[in-house]
Amino acid sequence: MNHILAVCDSETEYAYQLVDYFSNKKGFPFQVQMFSSENNLKEYAKNHPILVALIAQKDFSEDIKTVPVEHILILGEDCEKEIKDIKIIEKYQSCERIIKELLDWLFQEGVLGRSISNSKEMKLIGIYSPVGKCLKTSFSFVLGQLLGKKHKVLYLNMESYSGLGQLLQKEFSTDMSELIYYLQNSKEKFIYRMGSMAEKAGGLDILPPFDSFLDFVSVSGDEWIQLFQEIEKGSDYEYLILDLSDAVQGLFDILRLCDVVYTLSREDGFSMAKIAQYEEVLKKCNYEDVWKKTRHCTIPLIKNLPPGLLQLTFTELAEYVRERIEEDLE
Repeated sequence: MNHILAVCDSETEYAYQLVDYFSNKKGFPFQVQMFSSENNLKEYAKNHPILVALIAQKDFSEDIKTVPVEHILILGEDCEKEIKDIKIIEKYQSCERIIKELLDWLFQEGVLGRSISNSKEMKLIGIYSPVGKCLKTSFSFVLGQLLGKKHKVLYLNMESYSGLGQLLQKEFSTDMSELIYYLQNSKEKFIYRMGSMAEKAGGLDILPPFDSFLDFVSVSGDEWIQLFQEIEKGSDYEYLILDLSDAVQGLFDILRLCDVVYTLSREDGFSMAKIAQYEEVLKKCNYEDVWKKTRHCTIPLIKNLPPGLLQLTFTELAEYVRERIEEDLE
Protein backbone atom coordinates (compact mmCIF):
# COMPACT_ATOMS: atom_id res chain seq x y z
CA MET A 1 0.00 0.00 0.00
CA ASN A 2 1.19 3.53 -0.68
CA HIS A 3 2.35 5.69 2.23
CA ILE A 4 -0.13 8.18 3.69
CA LEU A 5 -0.08 11.89 2.86
CA ALA A 6 -2.28 13.97 5.17
CA VAL A 7 -3.69 17.34 4.08
CA CYS A 8 -4.87 19.43 7.03
CA ASP A 9 -6.72 22.67 6.27
CA SER A 10 -9.78 24.23 7.93
CA GLU A 11 -10.59 25.85 4.57
CA THR A 12 -12.39 22.68 3.54
CA GLU A 13 -13.36 23.67 0.01
CA TYR A 14 -9.72 24.32 -0.84
CA ALA A 15 -8.62 21.11 0.90
CA TYR A 16 -11.15 19.00 -1.03
CA GLN A 17 -9.92 20.44 -4.31
CA LEU A 18 -6.28 19.73 -3.47
CA VAL A 19 -6.96 16.21 -2.20
CA ASP A 20 -9.04 15.42 -5.26
CA TYR A 21 -6.19 16.55 -7.51
CA PHE A 22 -3.64 14.46 -5.60
CA SER A 23 -5.91 11.40 -5.59
CA ASN A 24 -6.47 11.55 -9.35
CA LYS A 25 -2.80 12.08 -10.16
CA LYS A 26 -1.79 8.81 -11.82
CA GLY A 27 1.31 7.31 -10.30
CA PHE A 28 1.19 9.59 -7.23
CA PRO A 29 2.97 7.48 -4.58
CA PHE A 30 0.66 8.32 -1.65
CA GLN A 31 -2.71 7.48 -0.22
CA VAL A 32 -4.19 10.92 0.52
CA GLN A 33 -6.30 11.73 3.60
CA MET A 34 -7.96 15.08 4.38
CA PHE A 35 -8.45 16.68 7.81
CA SER A 36 -10.19 19.93 8.70
CA SER A 37 -8.51 20.37 12.07
CA GLU A 38 -5.36 19.53 13.98
CA ASN A 39 -7.36 17.43 16.49
CA ASN A 40 -8.76 15.22 13.72
CA LEU A 41 -5.27 14.71 12.38
CA LYS A 42 -3.98 13.78 15.84
CA GLU A 43 -6.73 11.20 16.36
CA TYR A 44 -6.11 9.59 12.98
CA ALA A 45 -2.34 9.49 13.54
CA LYS A 46 -2.76 7.40 16.70
CA ASN A 47 -3.61 4.32 14.62
CA HIS A 48 -2.26 5.16 11.15
CA PRO A 49 1.38 5.87 10.28
CA ILE A 50 1.57 9.15 8.33
CA LEU A 51 4.66 9.72 6.24
CA VAL A 52 3.95 13.31 5.17
CA ALA A 53 1.57 15.96 6.49
CA LEU A 54 0.78 19.08 4.48
CA ILE A 55 -0.70 21.62 6.92
CA ALA A 56 -2.20 25.05 6.23
CA GLN A 57 -0.19 27.80 7.85
CA LYS A 58 -3.14 29.17 9.83
CA ASP A 59 -3.87 25.67 11.22
CA PHE A 60 -0.28 24.99 12.24
CA SER A 61 0.81 25.10 15.87
CA GLU A 62 3.91 23.87 17.65
CA ASP A 63 1.79 21.11 19.19
CA ILE A 64 1.52 19.49 15.78
CA LYS A 65 5.16 18.46 16.15
CA THR A 66 4.05 15.98 18.81
CA VAL A 67 1.96 14.09 16.25
CA PRO A 68 3.74 10.95 14.96
CA VAL A 69 4.30 12.25 11.43
CA GLU A 70 7.66 11.73 9.79
CA HIS A 71 7.67 14.87 7.62
CA ILE A 72 5.68 18.08 8.03
CA LEU A 73 5.33 20.76 5.34
CA ILE A 74 3.36 23.99 5.48
CA LEU A 75 0.88 25.36 2.94
CA GLY A 76 1.92 28.96 3.38
CA GLU A 77 -0.37 31.97 3.02
CA ASP A 78 2.33 34.36 4.21
CA CYS A 79 5.46 32.80 2.72
CA GLU A 80 7.64 35.64 4.00
CA LYS A 81 7.04 34.35 7.51
CA GLU A 82 9.43 31.47 8.09
CA ILE A 83 8.86 28.48 10.35
CA LYS A 84 12.07 27.04 11.68
CA ASP A 85 13.16 23.75 10.08
CA ILE A 86 9.91 23.31 8.11
CA LYS A 87 9.50 23.55 4.35
CA ILE A 88 6.85 26.06 3.21
CA ILE A 89 4.96 25.64 -0.09
CA GLU A 90 2.89 28.57 -1.29
CA LYS A 91 -0.78 27.69 -0.88
CA TYR A 92 -2.46 29.86 -3.49
CA GLN A 93 -0.89 28.55 -6.67
CA SER A 94 -1.96 25.82 -9.08
CA CYS A 95 -2.32 22.28 -7.78
CA GLU A 96 0.19 21.22 -10.42
CA ARG A 97 2.81 23.61 -9.00
CA ILE A 98 2.10 22.42 -5.45
CA ILE A 99 2.57 18.79 -6.37
CA LYS A 100 5.77 19.60 -8.26
CA GLU A 101 7.24 21.45 -5.26
CA LEU A 102 6.13 18.68 -2.93
CA LEU A 103 7.68 15.88 -5.01
CA ASP A 104 10.81 17.92 -5.59
CA TRP A 105 11.33 18.42 -1.85
CA LEU A 106 10.60 14.77 -1.04
CA PHE A 107 13.01 13.73 -3.75
CA GLN A 108 15.80 16.01 -2.49
CA GLU A 109 15.30 14.86 1.09
CA GLY A 110 15.52 11.22 0.03
CA VAL A 111 11.98 10.45 1.23
CA LEU A 112 11.13 8.93 -2.13
CA GLY A 113 13.48 6.23 -3.25
CA ARG A 114 11.42 3.53 -4.91
CA SER A 115 10.15 3.51 -8.50
CA ILE A 116 6.48 3.20 -9.30
CA SER A 117 5.62 0.09 -11.29
CA ASN A 118 3.91 0.60 -14.63
CA SER A 119 1.57 -2.17 -15.76
CA LYS A 120 0.93 -0.69 -19.20
CA GLU A 121 3.18 -0.91 -22.22
CA MET A 122 4.24 2.51 -23.43
CA LYS A 123 4.13 3.18 -27.17
CA LEU A 124 7.07 5.03 -28.67
CA ILE A 125 6.28 7.41 -31.53
CA GLY A 126 9.16 8.93 -33.49
CA ILE A 127 8.83 12.02 -35.67
CA TYR A 128 11.82 12.54 -37.92
CA SER A 129 12.65 13.97 -41.33
CA PRO A 130 15.84 14.72 -43.28
CA VAL A 131 13.88 17.62 -44.77
CA GLY A 132 14.05 20.97 -43.02
CA LYS A 133 11.19 23.41 -42.38
CA CYS A 134 8.51 20.75 -42.70
CA LEU A 135 6.53 21.59 -39.51
CA LYS A 136 8.02 18.63 -37.65
CA THR A 137 7.73 20.13 -34.17
CA SER A 138 4.26 21.51 -34.91
CA PHE A 139 3.19 18.06 -36.13
CA SER A 140 4.71 16.41 -33.02
CA PHE A 141 3.00 18.78 -30.63
CA VAL A 142 -0.41 18.53 -32.28
CA LEU A 143 -0.08 14.73 -32.27
CA GLY A 144 0.63 14.83 -28.54
CA GLN A 145 -2.22 17.20 -27.78
CA LEU A 146 -4.76 15.11 -29.68
CA LEU A 147 -3.60 11.86 -28.09
CA GLY A 148 -3.57 13.62 -24.72
CA LYS A 149 -7.36 13.96 -24.83
CA LYS A 150 -7.67 10.21 -24.19
CA HIS A 151 -4.24 9.08 -23.02
CA LYS A 152 -1.32 10.00 -20.79
CA VAL A 153 1.32 11.45 -23.14
CA LEU A 154 4.89 12.69 -22.66
CA TYR A 155 6.62 14.82 -25.31
CA LEU A 156 10.41 14.89 -25.57
CA ASN A 157 12.15 17.40 -27.83
CA MET A 158 15.44 16.01 -29.17
CA GLU A 159 16.68 18.94 -31.26
CA SER A 160 19.89 20.93 -30.89
CA TYR A 161 17.99 24.20 -30.43
CA SER A 162 14.33 23.61 -29.69
CA GLY A 163 13.15 27.15 -28.89
CA LEU A 164 10.47 25.42 -26.85
CA GLY A 165 10.49 27.87 -23.97
CA GLN A 166 9.75 30.80 -26.27
CA LEU A 167 7.17 28.87 -28.30
CA LEU A 168 5.30 27.91 -25.13
CA GLN A 169 6.03 31.17 -23.30
CA LYS A 170 7.50 29.19 -20.42
CA GLU A 171 10.60 29.66 -18.31
CA PHE A 172 12.12 26.32 -17.38
CA SER A 173 13.97 26.15 -14.07
CA THR A 174 16.02 23.15 -15.18
CA ASP A 175 16.70 21.09 -18.31
CA MET A 176 17.20 17.54 -19.52
CA SER A 177 20.88 17.45 -18.55
CA GLU A 178 19.83 17.15 -14.89
CA LEU A 179 17.64 14.15 -15.67
CA ILE A 180 20.50 12.48 -17.57
CA TYR A 181 22.70 13.05 -14.52
CA TYR A 182 20.26 11.13 -12.29
CA LEU A 183 19.93 8.42 -14.90
CA GLN A 184 23.69 7.93 -14.73
CA ASN A 185 24.27 8.45 -11.00
CA SER A 186 21.10 7.91 -8.98
CA LYS A 187 18.72 5.74 -10.96
CA GLU A 188 16.55 4.85 -7.94
CA LYS A 189 15.52 8.52 -7.70
CA PHE A 190 15.22 9.08 -11.44
CA ILE A 191 11.46 8.73 -11.84
CA TYR A 192 10.66 11.09 -8.98
CA ARG A 193 13.00 13.72 -10.34
CA MET A 194 11.33 13.35 -13.72
CA GLY A 195 7.92 13.76 -12.10
CA SER A 196 8.97 17.04 -10.51
CA MET A 197 10.47 18.31 -13.79
CA ALA A 198 7.55 17.50 -16.11
CA GLU A 199 5.48 20.50 -17.23
CA LYS A 200 1.90 20.58 -18.48
CA ALA A 201 1.35 22.08 -21.93
CA GLY A 202 -1.89 21.79 -23.86
CA GLY A 203 -3.04 18.45 -22.47
CA LEU A 204 0.29 16.63 -22.53
CA ASP A 205 3.41 16.56 -20.40
CA ILE A 206 6.76 17.85 -21.62
CA LEU A 207 10.28 17.64 -20.22
CA PRO A 208 12.37 20.82 -20.43
CA PRO A 209 14.77 20.37 -23.38
CA PHE A 210 18.53 20.78 -23.21
CA ASP A 211 19.80 24.33 -22.80
CA SER A 212 23.22 23.46 -24.23
CA PHE A 213 23.88 21.92 -27.61
CA LEU A 214 27.11 20.42 -26.21
CA ASP A 215 25.26 18.65 -23.39
CA PHE A 216 22.69 17.38 -25.87
CA VAL A 217 25.12 15.83 -28.35
CA SER A 218 27.11 14.20 -25.53
CA VAL A 219 24.21 11.85 -24.72
CA SER A 220 24.93 8.46 -26.30
CA GLY A 221 22.42 6.33 -28.13
CA ASP A 222 22.52 3.76 -25.33
CA GLU A 223 21.73 6.46 -22.76
CA TRP A 224 18.74 7.66 -24.76
CA ILE A 225 17.40 4.11 -24.93
CA GLN A 226 18.01 3.64 -21.22
CA LEU A 227 16.10 6.88 -20.59
CA PHE A 228 13.07 5.61 -22.54
CA GLN A 229 13.16 2.31 -20.65
CA GLU A 230 13.23 4.03 -17.26
CA ILE A 231 10.32 6.27 -18.26
CA GLU A 232 8.28 3.24 -19.29
CA LYS A 233 9.20 1.25 -16.19
CA GLY A 234 8.56 3.97 -13.66
CA SER A 235 5.69 6.05 -15.04
CA ASP A 236 2.15 5.57 -16.31
CA TYR A 237 2.66 7.22 -19.70
CA GLU A 238 0.90 5.44 -22.55
CA TYR A 239 2.70 7.35 -25.32
CA LEU A 240 6.18 8.85 -25.52
CA ILE A 241 6.54 11.22 -28.47
CA LEU A 242 10.10 11.79 -29.71
CA ASP A 243 10.68 14.95 -31.76
CA LEU A 244 13.93 13.77 -33.37
CA SER A 245 16.75 15.44 -35.28
CA ASP A 246 19.96 14.48 -37.08
CA ALA A 247 22.01 15.54 -34.04
CA VAL A 248 20.68 12.65 -31.91
CA GLN A 249 23.33 10.04 -31.18
CA GLY A 250 22.13 6.56 -32.14
CA LEU A 251 19.28 7.97 -34.26
CA PHE A 252 18.67 4.84 -36.35
CA ASP A 253 18.62 2.56 -33.29
CA ILE A 254 16.08 4.88 -31.65
CA LEU A 255 13.93 4.83 -34.79
CA ARG A 256 14.12 1.05 -34.73
CA LEU A 257 12.65 1.03 -31.21
CA CYS A 258 9.67 3.15 -32.20
CA ASP A 259 6.27 1.55 -32.75
CA VAL A 260 5.52 4.11 -35.46
CA VAL A 261 7.78 6.60 -37.25
CA TYR A 262 6.36 9.66 -38.97
CA THR A 263 8.60 11.10 -41.66
CA LEU A 264 7.48 14.49 -42.90
CA SER A 265 8.19 15.99 -46.30
CA ARG A 266 7.04 18.44 -48.92
CA GLU A 267 6.21 17.86 -52.58
CA ASP A 268 9.11 19.78 -54.12
CA GLY A 269 12.01 18.05 -55.86
CA PHE A 270 14.61 18.92 -53.21
CA SER A 271 12.53 17.29 -50.48
CA MET A 272 11.86 14.17 -52.53
CA ALA A 273 15.58 13.81 -53.30
CA LYS A 274 16.47 13.97 -49.60
CA ILE A 275 13.81 11.39 -48.70
CA ALA A 276 15.13 9.06 -51.43
CA GLN A 277 18.69 9.36 -50.13
CA TYR A 278 17.51 8.74 -46.57
CA GLU A 279 15.77 5.55 -47.71
CA GLU A 280 18.96 4.36 -49.43
CA VAL A 281 21.04 5.00 -46.31
CA LEU A 282 18.61 2.99 -44.18
CA LYS A 283 18.86 0.06 -46.59
CA LYS A 284 22.66 0.18 -46.82
CA CYS A 285 22.94 0.21 -43.02
CA ASN A 286 20.47 -2.69 -42.61
CA TYR A 287 17.67 -0.59 -41.12
CA GLU A 288 15.01 -1.58 -43.65
CA ASP A 289 12.66 -2.32 -40.74
CA VAL A 290 12.63 1.40 -39.90
CA TRP A 291 11.47 2.21 -43.41
CA LYS A 292 8.72 -0.41 -43.21
CA LYS A 293 7.22 1.06 -40.05
CA THR A 294 7.47 4.63 -41.37
CA ARG A 295 4.36 6.62 -42.24
CA HIS A 296 5.15 9.22 -44.89
CA CYS A 297 3.39 12.53 -44.40
CA THR A 298 3.33 15.26 -47.01
CA ILE A 299 2.11 18.27 -45.08
CA PRO A 300 -0.41 20.34 -47.07
CA LEU A 301 0.05 24.07 -47.48
CA ILE A 302 -1.35 25.68 -44.34
CA LYS A 303 -1.96 29.40 -44.19
CA ASN A 304 -1.85 31.62 -41.13
CA LEU A 305 -0.25 29.27 -38.62
CA PRO A 306 -0.29 30.77 -35.10
CA PRO A 307 3.05 31.86 -33.59
CA GLY A 308 2.79 29.49 -30.60
CA LEU A 309 2.31 25.73 -30.23
CA LEU A 310 -0.76 25.74 -28.00
CA GLN A 311 -3.10 27.18 -30.67
CA LEU A 312 -2.28 24.59 -33.34
CA THR A 313 -5.20 22.30 -32.49
CA PHE A 314 -7.52 24.84 -34.11
CA THR A 315 -5.78 24.74 -37.51
CA GLU A 316 -5.89 22.62 -40.67
CA LEU A 317 -2.76 20.87 -39.41
CA ALA A 318 -4.76 19.39 -36.54
CA GLU A 319 -7.30 17.95 -38.97
CA TYR A 320 -4.50 16.36 -40.98
CA VAL A 321 -2.87 14.88 -37.87
CA ARG A 322 -6.22 13.65 -36.54
CA GLU A 323 -6.71 11.60 -39.71
CA ARG A 324 -3.28 10.01 -39.26
CA ILE A 325 -4.04 9.07 -35.65
CA GLU A 326 -7.27 7.37 -36.67
CA GLU A 327 -5.43 5.37 -39.33
CA ASP A 328 -2.27 4.44 -37.44
CA LEU A 329 -2.89 4.57 -33.69
CA GLU A 330 -6.57 4.36 -32.84
